Amino acid sequence: MPRQAAVAVGFATGTNGTRMLLRPPEDLNQLERVEFANLITGAPANHFLPSDVPLLAAYAKAIVAERVASGELAAAYVVDDRPSPWLPIWQAKVRALTTLARMLSLTKSGRSRGVEARRVARTGQLLQQTRSGAA
Repeated sequence: MPRQAAVAVGFATGTNGTRMLLRPPEDLNQLERVEFANLITGAPANHFLPSDVPLLAAYAKAIVAERVASGELAAAYVVDDRPSPWLPIWQAKVRALTTLARMLSLTKSGRSRGVEARRVARTGQLLQQTRSGAA
């Protein structure tokens, strides 16, 4: 069977995926809502589940906060001969984005379908080894 083109997987917004079910939470401001929408529309329609909405909202908030901190750092990296107080905020937001991206499978390894299959297979093998070793 020929390989299916990536375009054929599509980014359908109708009933083919979960995208219609995912709405930004009310507590997001306008910039965060835009980032939330960018995340949803930038992935295949069935990539996210409704249970991912809190993580997606946290990711959108972290993106906006990181950009604010980055702008403040660009304006004044040193304040009173000390590093800007925005530096630890920026670092924390970058760490949060990295963690959330991994949790939401936004990284390259998360987009690879084979990675998940290998992880499941490895978990099954470890479970079998544990059972056989314990018996």
